[in-house]
This record gives sequence, C-alpha cells and structure tokens, in this order.
Amino acid sequence: MKLAELARMIGAVCDDGSADRDIEISAVRPITEATPGTLSFIANPSYEKYLDSTTASALIVSNDLVVGGDHAPALLRAPDPYIAFAKALAIFNPRTSIFTERIHPTAVIHPSATIADSARIGANVFVAHDVTIGEGTVVHPNCTIYDGVRIGARCAIGPGTVIGYDGFGYARNADGSYLKVPQLGGVSIEDDVEIGACCTIDRAAMADTILRRGVKLDNLVQIAHNVEIGEYTAIAAQTGISGSAKIGKRNQIAGQVGMVGHITTAEDVVVIAQSGVSKSIERSGTYFGAPAKEVRTAFREEAAKRLLPELIERVRVLEEKLRKLGQ
Repeated sequence: MKLAELARMIGAVCDDGSADRDIEISAVRPITEATPGTLSFIANPSYEKYLDSTTASALIVSNDLVVGGDHAPALLRAPDPYIAFAKALAIFNPRTSIFTERIHPTAVIHPSATIADSARIGANVFVAHDVTIGEGTVVHPNCTIYDGVRIGARCAIGPGTVIGYDGFGYARNADGSYLKVPQLGGVSIEDDVEIGACCTIDRAAMADTILRRGVKLDNLVQIAHNVEIGEYTAIAAQTGISGSAKIGKRNQIAGQVGMVGHITTAEDVVVIAQSGVSKSIERSGTYFGAPAKEVRTAFREEAAKRLLPELIERVRVLEEKLRKLGQ
C-alpha cells in the first residue's frame, strides 16, 4: 500500500518534508524491529532516540514533534500517533474469526434466550433463560451467562467469563452464621463493551449491575452486585469493585486496584495500580495509594516515609545527648 493512501486511511498527513508519498508499505513493526518497507511510530518521547537509526520506511509521529536534520524515514503526522498506529495494525493484520458457525454445537442455549443473527457463540458456552445478546456480539468459549442478562451490540465476552451469577450478599445472624440475601436483579451490558478472559460480573440484589457503553475490562476483573461502570471506563487486570459502587465516565483504573462498596468516582478519574479506594472521589484527577489520595499528596507522603529511618536515628541521637546533659 502506498504511503499517501495509508495516511488517508489512518487519519494522518504526509509531512511536507517527507520525500516520497508513493513509498510502498507492506507491514507495521515496533520501531526497534522495523525494516525497509515497514511502518512504525513514535508516541513516547523515550523512543525519539531511534529516529535517526531506524530502518523503517515511514514513521507516524505527533503533529508537534520537531525533527531536525536529514531524517531517513518518511513522516506521517497524526494528532495521536498511537491511535493512528492501531488503525494501521488493523489494516495490515485483519483478525481472522475463530468462529466457523453462528452457534457452536457444544453451546447450551435456553430456548427463551434471544440471540441476534450476527452474534456468535463459542464452544461450551452456557446461556440461561431470558438472556438477550445483541447484533455483532461475540461470546468466546467456556463462558457462562445466567438468566436475565442483557448484552448489547458489538460486545466481546472473553473466554471463561461468568456474567450474572449471584452477588456476595449475606446477612449475619446473632450466632455468627450467615443468611443468604436473594440476588433478584440482573446484569445490563450496553453496546461496544469488551470484557476480558475469566472476568466475573455479579447480578444485582435488586435492579441491575450495569456496564455502560464502551466499557473495557481486562482479564480477571471482578464487578460486584449493583455496581455501575460509566461510559468508556477502562479497568485493568485483577481489579475488584465492591458492591453498589458507582464509577464515573472515562475512568482509568489500573491493575490490582481495590474499591470498597457504596462509593462513587467523578468523571475522568485515573487510579494508579495497587491503590485502595476507600472513599468517594469527587474530583477528576489522578489518585494513588492505600487509601488512595490525590497523586501529588500521595507521592509526597511516600517520599516522607522514606526519610523516617534517618529521622528516627537523629531523634535517637538527640535523646542520648539530652540524657547525658541531664546527668
């Protein structure tokens, strides 16, 4: 594919200084592995050092990257080089569907379930009664979808995921034993949601557990009963969201984050990996720590903790001097 045509397809523009818009591009590669005839990209400043040494025929770069001297690769300018590169990857590496039939013969589908004609159901999937699965949605092998779950259009459910099993609801008796609280609600998953492998999304005690449009879950994510995840929020692996938490739009929650129940987060919140969110986050921003705090505060506290051994030793020395002066 010629460079100029590729640029048009990925929303980039050939740099005015680029030599040949008719360069043939046959593949995309990381900048450290690129060869003549391939396209790469620079989205992180730490990779700018490869600009003069890469043998890629072309690079996608940001609109404001300043390139000095006679650079070898042709340049494609894009507002977001990573997004443009992702589009190029899809063009050169169209993914072959693993599904050879609409519903695999080993899948168990309740007669009352409604599955769109363009949806695909993989091997050993269990779909219970009154489930709805929308157009273009793909359910990968070994998933379990319990009764009353509603899944929208163009969703992807990763292998081994369980949707709609009972939430963890128990009332404690006076003798310390537990009484199970019936989980009578459902799960509602809106359009364009992607759920990774081996995730668990519990049904609500009442009403619905809700994943809004465009939500992305990594592998091994736990969403408890009555949780609501806002539009276009992304959650990384091994994160657990406790019951009745309400996560705002466009949140980015990194790996191994834990959130207590009955809290809310604002829109456009970022929570750094291994943080513990113990109370509501009311303002957009980046948060870190356990308990999670605004990131600058958290980093200052971490820096102060590293000074504690030295401070303790200084106090010990001062106490010893005072003790001797008092003798």
